[in-house]
Amino acid sequence: MAEISPDSLVPRAVGPVASVFLLPGPGPTSVLKVYPQPLDRRTYNGIEVEQAKLSRLRSASSILLVQSLEELADGRTGLRMEFCAQSLPELVATGPLPIGDVIVLGQILSSVLAEAHHAGLVHGGVTPSNVVERPSGQPALADFGMALRLRFPRDLMGDAAYTAPEVLRDGELSEAADVYGLGAVLHLALTGQSPFPARPGESADDVVLRVLREPPAEVTGRDVPPALAKLLVRMMAKDPELRPEAAAAVREFEALLAGAGSAPEDELDFDDFRDELAAGRSTPVAAVASTPIKKRPKPLLIGAGVVVALVAVVAVLVRPGHDKASTEPPPTVSTPVTTTLSPTQTSTTPKPVTIKLNPPQDHGTSVALSWSYPTASTYYYVFVAEQGSKQARPTYTGTRTSLTVPVSPTLKYCFQVQGSNRGEFFESAPVGIRGASCAS
Repeated sequence: MAEISPDSLVPRAVGPVASVFLLPGPGPTSVLKVYPQPLDRRTYNGIEVEQAKLSRLRSASSILLVQSLEELADGRTGLRMEFCAQSLPELVATGPLPIGDVIVLGQILSSVLAEAHHAGLVHGGVTPSNVVERPSGQPALADFGMALRLRFPRDLMGDAAYTAPEVLRDGELSEAADVYGLGAVLHLALTGQSPFPARPGESADDVVLRVLREPPAEVTGRDVPPALAKLLVRMMAKDPELRPEAAAAVREFEALLAGAGSAPEDELDFDDFRDELAAGRSTPVAAVASTPIKKRPKPLLIGAGVVVALVAVVAVLVRPGHDKASTEPPPTVSTPVTTTLSPTQTSTTPKPVTIKLNPPQDHGTSVALSWSYPTASTYYYVFVAEQGSKQARPTYTGTRTSLTVPVSPTLKYCFQVQGSNRGEFFESAPVGIRGASCAS
């Protein structure tokens, strides 16, 4: 643990539990979240254990991890983290997010929670301020873990509208409470308001009573898929036993992305909603779920006892009218054995290998990737197949043509890049490191 001079800190925000400072340096700007008292050994060890487990999750790239613990001259401890300029409240300040982005956000964050819960980790405080946007445009879940929450309990009144009833009653932090918080967060992203919007003259205690007794505000508008509205209601059920587990929520979000929804034919026609899209929403669900196309090959890692193929769908969190993705949706991917997806209504097949993936630069715990394609405004996914894993993990990079991927120094990997430009698909040849045998 290194000691930091208070003179080097730039105040940014004061929260109910900790103060946040900017920590400029020769590299990227970091933030330091400083707690009012020194950390005891139990809390310190708890943070280390939690962060180590989180860093090993396949969804770790969607978690704002603690980079290091820093000691101030006055004995207080700070958590150094990546600087993310905006969180969800700032992103929805000008209006709700596009429906397609909300579904993708739900898929990403529920996947994070599902993996964490499987590893025995509870977030303990899924609120809008803990959903942040990285400089790359990708969303991440911040403030993960129970060690600090037990050491410095937060005032639940400020986030009562996003807090599960059982937490407000008796402080019971659980996996089910995480699912409730995610449902409430997505309600804000979808509507621009909390599930229990403030009423004139209402006190914080009044909000708590409504959370305990009343159903959340309805999600209205013909542009919102009924399956999505029903899912959020179930995630915010008063009874924790009635909420879906995070893993079940992942499957439902993926079904929405695939256009399955709740239609009996496993196919939902989102064209029915196009005539009444909410003002300010620039990416309807039809932009991420439409007619099937022929199956596109995904990178495979052979010789590790399994064959790894992609089965997940991810994208970025964008603001209405802010990112290029609002006019040209990112490429959409799916399992090679079930429904395939296309970001437009045009049915097409992948073109021959046209993206040039340069030889990966293996740095032991990370791999630097770069690639090229002659056409501008092409949107890319990078697929990473890890030895021993059942799934290749995707990362959306927008129009960027480079990515640094965290890896284990002892495993083999295969990489492939796929791109989309106005309904046409392109891909690179799969490339391996450390003697990996890769195939499409």
